[in-house]
Amino acid sequence: MVKTSTLLSKLFQHADPSSALVALQNDKQFSKTDRRNLCSLTSISPSWSTCDQTMVENKNDLCQMLLEELYIPYKFYSTSLKSHPPRNSFDNKKATLPLKKTKCGFWSATDKTKTCSWLPSPTNTFDCVVHFIQSTSGTGVILSSSKILTCAHVIDNNDDDDDVIPNRLGRKKIVMLANSRIFESGCINVEESLDGTKDVAMLELGDEIILSSQMPSEEITYAELAIVPPTSGDQIFTVGNPSNIDLESTRVSRSGTPNSIEFDPPIFHLSLGTCENYTSKKVYDLRIGVASRGRAPTRGETKGILESESTEEESGVIMEHTCWTYWGHSGAPLFNVDGEVVGLHSSWCSKSGIRMAVKLRVLRECFEEGGGKKKKVKKGKKVTKRKRKEEEIIDLTSP
Repeated sequence: MVKTSTLLSKLFQHADPSSALVALQNDKQFSKTDRRNLCSLTSISPSWSTCDQTMVENKNDLCQMLLEELYIPYKFYSTSLKSHPPRNSFDNKKATLPLKKTKCGFWSATDKTKTCSWLPSPTNTFDCVVHFIQSTSGTGVILSSSKILTCAHVIDNNDDDDDVIPNRLGRKKIVMLANSRIFESGCINVEESLDGTKDVAMLELGDEIILSSQMPSEEITYAELAIVPPTSGDQIFTVGNPSNIDLESTRVSRSGTPNSIEFDPPIFHLSLGTCENYTSKKVYDLRIGVASRGRAPTRGETKGILESESTEEESGVIMEHTCWTYWGHSGAPLFNVDGEVVGLHSSWCSKSGIRMAVKLRVLRECFEEGGGKKKKVKKGKKVTKRKRKEEEIIDLTSP
């Protein structure tokens, strides 16, 4: 049986969507078994892997979905890396400013950037971030030579029931590093709860997808989990995937005519922020309850949410932060000033605009249960935060 990494390599080497679609439909290039195996790398219903491909309609529909799930996202990300060198902003110490709280209490994005001299080396921060290059985008971080942490909901299938925690173990994802290297990965551990307070998955890197003899050969670097969680007011930053591309506009029509693909921001985006606080179970349940009722909150509910007091990490169920994020940031690592991972961005509150993250303790539990090495502090060694200094240079023209 042909490896899926070999099949992806063959698919990704096509120059445009229409030629890739023709190849998928050609039984001599991709057999029925090949197409079934490629299904395991997508979020489409598993039933498609056993559909009757002798029926032309089934075969064409399956090929179309494989194109949209695998080739189109790859084409977007690889082209974006070529048009926007990903390390430019980080090397120039330039990042998007934190969210700002308005008079009405809503956390709003700003269109300004700032130059920060305190940003740590990219080798164990920026270079460790990966993007999932399927139609369901997301971000993750490498925490050892072969282990990745991301949010569990990033590993969704289209037919997952929102009211039930699915079995994500064994599900496969394709990851791309900032240096354009691409790997398969598989889910090996999950810490997840229905209310979203636990939303983390661990994956293991698999085969590399080789596209040419000149692929980058840099060594894979990895980040470290922090020992001490951040407290209210601590400076943090994130590197994630804005993914503000409408993948619908990149799809190929039934006639095989490719639509135009528009690329906008760099896909490895750097944002500054702070740890605001940790949400108590009571306030978090209130937010979830209001959202699930599908109506505007009452004055009392709004007041309770906006005037909620900070709580310590030990008693809080989720961390709030002010780093600007977008849809593809799910699973993006939050780094402290020393370049250590202190959380994973997971969601945002539509009523207040504040961003939410899986806290450090949950990440450590998932990492260690999945086979990651436990980090210890030497006896007598004091853990301190690095003194940081920042030079603020406001750029009014940057997005």
